[in-house]
Amino acid sequence: MHNAGRGWRSIWGSAVRYCKGELMYVKDFMQTALTTVTPNTRVSTAYQMITMRGARIRHLPVVTDEGTLIGIITDRDVRRAAASDAPPMAEHELTSLLDKLRVRDIMTQEVVTVNSTTPVVEAGLIFLQKKFGCLPVVHDHNRLEGIITVADLLRAYSRQGNAEWLMGIGIMMQKPVITATPAMSLAEVQRVMRDHHIRHIPVVSGKRLVGMITDRDIREASPSPATTLTHGEIAYQMETTPIKTCMTKDVVWASPGFTMVDAAHVLLECKIGCLPVVDNGTLVGIVTDMDCLRAFLETARGA
Repeated sequence: MHNAGRGWRSIWGSAVRYCKGELMYVKDFMQTALTTVTPNTRVSTAYQMITMRGARIRHLPVVTDEGTLIGIITDRDVRRAAASDAPPMAEHELTSLLDKLRVRDIMTQEVVTVNSTTPVVEAGLIFLQKKFGCLPVVHDHNRLEGIITVADLLRAYSRQGNAEWLMGIGIMMQKPVITATPAMSLAEVQRVMRDHHIRHIPVVSGKRLVGMITDRDIREASPSPATTLTHGEIAYQMETTPIKTCMTKDVVWASPGFTMVDAAHVLLECKIGCLPVVDNGTLVGIVTDMDCLRAFLETARGA
């Protein structure tokens, strides 16, 4: 996988130099229209909120009735709570169990936060170091004020006029690329994602890009909680269903001539997390939102 480049010392040095110039703050780019849950919310409800088609929610801040942030719950937390080692249990029975669980039972209580006056570059460094997808923004007594995401930071940086950000994406793209083939099963690709801590895998035939599969695609292709299948039957279905049945075939991709700003704009406009790089029909690399953020931070300089 991708090397972090020149290391944290170099990234921080660039950040400090940038901070001596025009300083951008979290308050200028954070989202204030929030979807939240309370500690007493049923896990099944949180599951529905996260898995709803088109919702694109991965993180749910957990707040008290007074608006105080006390935790966060992610799609991974919910999936972990939904896992069961009881083979005979049907999914509709599992849904009943999730109705008994509350968000407070599975949420992460130690939440990394920022405030509205945190410099954007500091938030970016936290994203790179912790591998988070979002950071809650709090003010007095941990009151939730908003959230800021990697996409928000890309939007902030891509609007700036730094000439160094016109460098080609070949410098920041990941290679070689972990790939899948159309005949691989949902379960097999799911294991690859888990083992490599990734959420997107290009699908190739030979070296030609033919699709893209994401963790969300796999989840949506999996049997719903309303099914009466047992876990053993679901496992069999996951092992025997090829990803070609649910992969995205109309893939947005970049050419090696793209600049990092071009890549960031496409990621934002298409609301995707990664961009395959294709040269004359051959997959040669991949660029993620984190790669773009890392590149922006490494090249940032004081005005």
